Amino acid sequence: MTRLNAFHCFFHWKGLSMMALCFLAMSCGNKNNKAVKTRLPDTSKTDSVAKIEPNDHISPAKVHKPDTIRNVEATQMNGDAFQKAIISLQDSSLMVYGNIREDYRIFGYEQPDTNSRKLIFFSVFTTDVKGNPYHCPYGAYYSTTDMINSEIKYLSNSGKFIKANFIKNKTVLTPIYILKDWVKFEGKN
Repeated sequence: MTRLNAFHCFFHWKGLSMMALCFLAMSCGNKNNKAVKTRLPDTSKTDSVAKIEPNDHISPAKVHKPDTIRNVEATQMNGDAFQKAIISLQDSSLMVYGNIREDYRIFGYEQPDTNSRKLIFFSVFTTDVKGNPYHCPYGAYYSTTDMINSEIKYLSNSGKFIKANFIKNKTVLTPIYILKDWVKFEGKN
């Protein structure tokens, strides 16, 4: 072995040994600052899986059933730009306008209870509407104008909900309940 090769070999192995010792010292040292990454479940496949954060206490008495099967990151709603369904004072029709600049996720339920069956859905998010992922029997739409030969007519208040009729081809099919938080009456002109 030549003198130059021996020199490179010595420093190569000595350098590798020093790097290994540094990595070992760094990994054994400070365990308290170790970051733990938590992967949340993909909620786009089922709406019966509750999102559980690390160190949350799980109460056996009541399990929260989220009102979504969507991809949470892709459908974050902007609190400054919410859109509500509008009830006409003239004919009691309920309208949802498909405004892409405002966020909305409006369910029509079978009973005045968010845990009851979802009958119809309006959302600005394509992942909520495309393919009707909630399997709403009356469909998932961007706006009420997308409903063919169908309309929704306000009937009355029902606690935290409004009660309305879902009408198709001029026949009342069923009452639906929508949270009052997502509905407003049009302003008087």
